[in-house]
Amino acid sequence: MTLEFENELGDIRTVSSTLYRTRTERVRPLTTGDPAPFFSLTGAPNNWRASVFSQNSSERTTSVLDLVSVRPLVVSFYCPCWGRYARPYLDSLVRLNQDLLLAGAELVVFSNESPSVLERQVKGLDFRIAYDAESSVAQRFGVYSEDNPVWERISGISEDAFTPALYVIGPDRRIAYHFLDENFDRSLDQETIFNVVRDLNLAHYETL
Repeated sequence: MTLEFENELGDIRTVSSTLYRTRTERVRPLTTGDPAPFFSLTGAPNNWRASVFSQNSSERTTSVLDLVSVRPLVVSFYCPCWGRYARPYLDSLVRLNQDLLLAGAELVVFSNESPSVLERQVKGLDFRIAYDAESSVAQRFGVYSEDNPVWERISGISEDAFTPALYVIGPDRRIAYHFLDENFDRSLDQETIFNVVRDLNLAHYETL
């Protein structure tokens, strides 16, 4: 931007300035057809930790590449700070996992709370829960952004939180199905998720 100033002697001075954006563009959540980002899980049951980098650790480590090479992968995000929405969503993941086990898929849930704390709150969580402490995986999937926080859009949420989301990922790391609930007013379509997983198995895994 160019501005002109006139002083008391009538001299005109031209000044160029640069406008800085105080907020970045809104992060776009990933959708069907997008490549899933890389992530790795380090630790063990009840203590999985998430990262967007490869881990060189003496602890047990697995990555999205390892997971999708064996079976369809279902990734979801969960925050206890979702208020009244939180427990019903978690219950729906518990029910969904029973179908996914029958369909030959694996469920991994990323949370901003540690797995050990969630296990004390809800017994019988028999799927992988990974602590996304820095929200790095959620940011890669586009379901968390510091510049577009959930608490600015949804009443009753006063903490940094992920957007409810679920992704089905195939062997090519492409997203075969996505669910996003940016307004916190939808529920998981378990039948559709099951059918997508079944089709991936028929097309890619059961012939291996």
